[in-house]
Amino acid sequence: MTRVLGYFSYRTAIAYPLAEIAKVGVIEDTIDRKPVVIFYAPGQLSALDKRLIADSKEVGSAAMFSAVVNGRQLTFDDYNGVISDNQTRSQWDVFGRAINGELMGTQLRPVLRSNVHFWFAWAAFKPETKVYERST
Repeated sequence: MTRVLGYFSYRTAIAYPLAEIAKVGVIEDTIDRKPVVIFYAPGQLSALDKRLIADSKEVGSAAMFSAVVNGRQLTFDDYNGVISDNQTRSQWDVFGRAINGELMGTQLRPVLRSNVHFWFAWAAFKPETKVYERST
């Protein structure tokens, strides 16, 4: 079953397939004229796959944040599994916390109305959803 990180507002509905996010680790986008960043982390196991979660397949997790810190827009990259911003080279975790570097201790603001869902369920309630595709 396809999982997506879905976002909706009164004018926008967009779904980011977790498989696409996993390929790059970080996705930057603009939604409703606001810069956002999505972080991916491997390791989360499916609670629906097997009788014991420990035996389940890995599905990963993702979260969306505002890319603006103290009025300054940051850009991010995934360097072999380590998420860093390009302005200060601070390192970030999937929860949007700077865990190392100049911005250590800073928390990115989570984007409300964004959550991980199964695509079939999301699409049933938000059929107007645009599915994110990376530009090549």
